[in-house]
Amino acid sequence: MHHLSIQSSQGMKQAQQPQQERNFRPGEVVTGKITKFFPDNKALLQIGAKKVIAELQASLTAGGTYWFEVKEGGERPLLQVLPQTAGKQADVSQLIELAGMKPNKTNRSLVEGLVKQQTAFTMPQLKQALNLLQQKELQPVEVTKEGLQLMLQRQLPLTESVLHAITARQTQDMTASLRELTNTVPVGSDKATPLQQMLGKLAPVGPAVHEQHLIQQIIQEAKSGKQDMYQAIRPSLPAAVPSFAAWQGEWLAYDKQMDESRSVPQQLMKEAGSSSNRSAGIMPYSQALDSFMSEMQLVGKQSPAAQESLQTALSTVRQLLSMFPDQTLPHEIITGLRTALEPFQSSPMAQDIYSQLTKGNVDNQQLLAKSTELLQLLQVTQTNEQSKDGDFFKNLLQDIFRQTGFSYEHDLNDADAADMPLKGLLLQHAAQGNERAELSSQLLQQITGSQLLQVQDDKQMAYIQLQLPGAPFGFDKDIMMELEGRKEADGKLSSDHCRILFYLHLPFLDDMVVDMYVQKKTVNLHIYTAEGKAEQVMRPLQHKLKTALDTSGYHLSSVKYTVSKNAKEASHIDTGSNALHIEQKGVDYRI
Repeated sequence: MHHLSIQSSQGMKQAQQPQQERNFRPGEVVTGKITKFFPDNKALLQIGAKKVIAELQASLTAGGTYWFEVKEGGERPLLQVLPQTAGKQADVSQLIELAGMKPNKTNRSLVEGLVKQQTAFTMPQLKQALNLLQQKELQPVEVTKEGLQLMLQRQLPLTESVLHAITARQTQDMTASLRELTNTVPVGSDKATPLQQMLGKLAPVGPAVHEQHLIQQIIQEAKSGKQDMYQAIRPSLPAAVPSFAAWQGEWLAYDKQMDESRSVPQQLMKEAGSSSNRSAGIMPYSQALDSFMSEMQLVGKQSPAAQESLQTALSTVRQLLSMFPDQTLPHEIITGLRTALEPFQSSPMAQDIYSQLTKGNVDNQQLLAKSTELLQLLQVTQTNEQSKDGDFFKNLLQDIFRQTGFSYEHDLNDADAADMPLKGLLLQHAAQGNERAELSSQLLQQITGSQLLQVQDDKQMAYIQLQLPGAPFGFDKDIMMELEGRKEADGKLSSDHCRILFYLHLPFLDDMVVDMYVQKKTVNLHIYTAEGKAEQVMRPLQHKLKTALDTSGYHLSSVKYTVSKNAKEASHIDTGSNALHIEQKGVDYRI
């Protein structure tokens, strides 16, 4: 067979643009076209998007396209011309036949996509991919084809299990899977299993509560003698409700215990297994606090307008009942309160009042007490929501990442059995042969697929993709994030030069993509939405965003809004070969 030896031109120093060099791997298949002849047996050869000058030592035809296989890599790769039918141009059908497979529309479509994207592959890899493509029991053909192309781009093992994981990650919503599994493994019993507890964290009924802020507020009030938080949480306390003095004493003792634990060196804390406030000390009334936070999540998932409407109605009822405790409330007041309560039917506290109003047997004293309790709950919920700052979301992201188990295998040796992430719990659940184990397997595949696609590295840049459950943020769908950043000398991403994309599905604005580009600490935002209402809602918040960025040492330069039905495609970060290697000309090839 004909061979060609390739070496770099003296006119292009490798040190100038090392990230642009085309590195061939042994066994890799490439296609090249002879476009023009020159004197001294030289010709213009095009390989992919690159045009190079080549010296001919084999009998090739002008205008001909050939398949080559890399026999040796390194600085002087050696290419071998693959057999082809005499008198015919090299096409994908010939390559498929060389792989021992029968050409058809589906096979050709896969190989044509690989060639167009300049995806590197070997003949054994091509055969494995084509075999997987034929398996009817897998995902729809288009989904399988896209999964295989991605696996070859990332050089992932071409196995059925990896393909299942990739397609699950690409086509399924983790938030929906978590909620479906939660419905089959109910959360909230007194003897909740670790899996039930973890599902409660990753698939809550409403937005995540700023727990640490809540605890700090309780302790501050305990120190000052205020009873606002005590009265708000009191309905969630056990039947034998402690006095305020007992409540105050236990929280002050807990705060002292926490102060002592903070003085212990961090390494000793880690060795002792203390990773949070809850584990560092025995939190008082933890079960009541969990119950109260669940109520906060239930009322917090409703719109601000609905919360404000209910607060107004409750305040009116309380005022009237306080002034005229023995008089029946006017019909329009009762109707208004019942209407305001309708969106909050998932909250037991709200449902209790609504049921009392619907039945018509209103007890003024009881209604006053319950209205006061619900109003206190709403006020604490709003205060807690307002306390969600950058640190809250940073900590929440870190918690979700750890709790989901994206670094499960890496952390396996240091894992605490009492703090096992979701992936480990799902593996146990599936191994035990529990009912609806297929739901556990489905969620496992999604987590594994996210792990496989999480990081793509080269020498100077890093690309990170994250798919996180949206439920803890109050979203109905997953949060997708793509990060592209320049790597510092220590391997970390530069926070001064990066691009981050957030793919969100918001309760009131629907699908949205936020494209954040940071250059020398100057921030430019491009917001894509399917509808035009986002700008009206978000523009009043720009000053607050600018102030927050200024405080962090960044400058908000511009915010642009675009209405697009295909926002994800319009803003996608290209991490393929074209993104990493720009076209080169003038490289001397010798064939």
